[in-house]
Formats: sequence, structure tokens, C-alpha cells
Amino acid sequence: MHPKPSYNRSIISQHRFTRPRIRLWLPMVMWGVVLVCAALTFPQIRAIEFIGLIIVLAIAVSAMVPVCEITVTESGIVVHRLVLRERFIPWSAIDRVLILGNIDNNSSYRFEITSIGIYEGLSPLNLLPGLLYGQGWRQTIIVLPEAIQDYDKLIKNLSDHCAVFRSHPV
Repeated sequence: MHPKPSYNRSIISQHRFTRPRIRLWLPMVMWGVVLVCAALTFPQIRAIEFIGLIIVLAIAVSAMVPVCEITVTESGIVVHRLVLRERFIPWSAIDRVLILGNIDNNSSYRFEITSIGIYEGLSPLNLLPGLLYGQGWRQTIIVLPEAIQDYDKLIKNLSDHCAVFRSHPV
């Protein structure tokens, strides 16, 4: 086993999935879609099917890479990813946090997607979600309020250490 990382001593908060089985079923669904698409292209695969399969594979991987659990420490965040190893990101490497959403004042409906833009430390696979969720060419992770425990506490901890922008009033 690997030794325990030093950030374990300075944990401020941990934000795990509200439904832990997502770690199992999201990768299974994505790989299932890729396998079905691959099966449909055989036995005679041409260049256009091959290119399409590569695009579907890239989209499936890019859909899984930004989904993560987060541990907040005094010196940064630890990103626990679904398909790649966990990474420690220091506060200085986080560019900004964008909270994109819509709140209906007439009901209790609230829809938010939080994207965390990171200068470096993750992987190039995290660049596509950056383009989709307003971060440009930054490595990005995505957090949904319904999918993660103590979401409001996570946003407060992030706002204590980096810039947080909302697309809607609180």
C-alpha cells in the first residue's frame, strides 16, 4: 500500500457522493455505450465509423473525468475522481469557481452546476469539460448540489480560498 498523504492531517471537510453507487454505475453505463457503438460498427469498419467511435470514446471519458468527490484541506483540495487517481490541488492552482444555475423564486426549484477551473494538476482530459462549463481551456471538475454531501459547506470553503462567481443571485 501507499503511505497516507500528508494532507490527511489538515482536513477541513469531506464531500462524498450522496449516492455512492455512482462510482460503479456511471462508468458501467459509459463503457456500455461505447461497447454498443463499437458493436454496431463491426464487422466492416470504415474510416468514418472509426472516427465516430473515437469521438464517442472521448465524450464518454470526458463525461466521467470531471465527476468527483472533494476533500477540502488547509492547503488545497483533494479531487477523488471516478476513473483516474486522486489528485491534490493547491489553492494557488485553482483559478475560479463558477456556479451556473437558475432559481425559481415562485417554487423551491433550484438548479446549479458548479465548475471549478484549475490551472494545472489534473489531466488534459479535464479540458473538454472546461469548454462546456464556462472555464475555457482550464482543467475543470464539476460538482452538483444534489450529487455531493454538504454542498453549501463546500462552496463556503471554496469562497474562503478562491474566487467564486454565480450566474444567479443567491
